[in-house]
Amino acid sequence: MKNKEMINKLKDNAELAQAAYGYFHLANPRYDFNKDSTDKERLEYFREKIAKNQTAIPTPEDILNMEHKYFKDNNGKPKDSWYHKHFLGGDFTPTQAKRFFERYDLLIHQPNTDSGFSATLFQNKESKEYIHYPFLVKVS
Repeated sequence: MKNKEMINKLKDNAELAQAAYGYFHLANPRYDFNKDSTDKERLEYFREKIAKNQTAIPTPEDILNMEHKYFKDNNGKPKDSWYHKHFLGGDFTPTQAKRFFERYDLLIHQPNTDSGFSATLFQNKESKEYIHYPFLVKVS
């Protein structure tokens, strides 16, 4: 493998690892937001401040978008201190989030269980390779 290929593979793997910890359960239209008060607050905030639509839910792209990382106060200042919970918690630029989902499909996301386990399964749209996180494993 050439250096440039290796660097691109490492970059892709780092991006997949970072994306795997998104709050993707919030993008599931069947998710019951009432079972978690923070998630209910996230949905209400998203509909009021971001979507301006009372039936909208965040998309996976919204969840990775760093513009939606923190709740914001009435002046638009992020509430990012240690005692505030993240809004959607994304760390990707808007362009990076868009490009990520141009390359990968989000197939399954298991949010944290009571034991703390979580996992995400992506599929590369071009190669059709499955990528499972927390471990990068070729599943074909």
